Amino acid sequence: MEQKKQTRPFVIAGFALLAFAFLFKWEFIYSEPVIDRLLGLMGVTAWSNGNSGLHFTGIISLILLIIGLFFLAKRYSGKMIFVFFLAMILIPTNLFANVYQSNFANGIYALEFQQDGSNCEYDTNDSGIVEGNCKISIVNHSSNPVTFCASINQKYDHNRFNVTNIINLKDHQLKLDANEHRTFDINFRHSLQSSKYQSVGGQLDIFSLIIADDDNNTRRL
Repeated sequence: MEQKKQTRPFVIAGFALLAFAFLFKWEFIYSEPVIDRLLGLMGVTAWSNGNSGLHFTGIISLILLIIGLFFLAKRYSGKMIFVFFLAMILIPTNLFANVYQSNFANGIYALEFQQDGSNCEYDTNDSGIVEGNCKISIVNHSSNPVTFCASINQKYDHNRFNVTNIINLKDHQLKLDANEHRTFDINFRHSLQSSKYQSVGGQLDIFSLIIADDDNNTRRL
């Protein structure tokens, strides 16, 4: 009993640190951790080089996790510490997102972008026009229809060809009925402005979306 009293502050601090460690990686309904989003709204980047490099909030989350497990080790055995570690790794970063979107969210905030079912393919035809097709899989978790426009979130790279710069989805107004899951099939064409790229082709499998509604609300998925 005396040992439990002595270790109680460490246990409380340990679980608190684990909670903060999870908070630093929690994405909820966004395509980025909530902390990253808050920092972005304040004009502070969470990365050392734009959207790449060292992820500061990820490093902080790891440090909090290690310190929290160290504190918990004051009372719990190595097996329990390993269980806590696995729980922190396996808990989904969008925890509570589906519950919130199904019961409380409206409009574009009820939408879920399914990356696994989405991709873009493109190639250059004989006239030097890049032609392609994007399949965008989105779920509407709300009981109301949602109308929106989508665009691929561009990652700027001035040193090489970036296909996200030429994929135009904004001209297509998309609609999902209540509780509908649909894979939109969207074609695009683009003339290459630079002679540096005479022929390009390939597939884009990993990307994020920016969606917007008629009230100028925007959200990154």
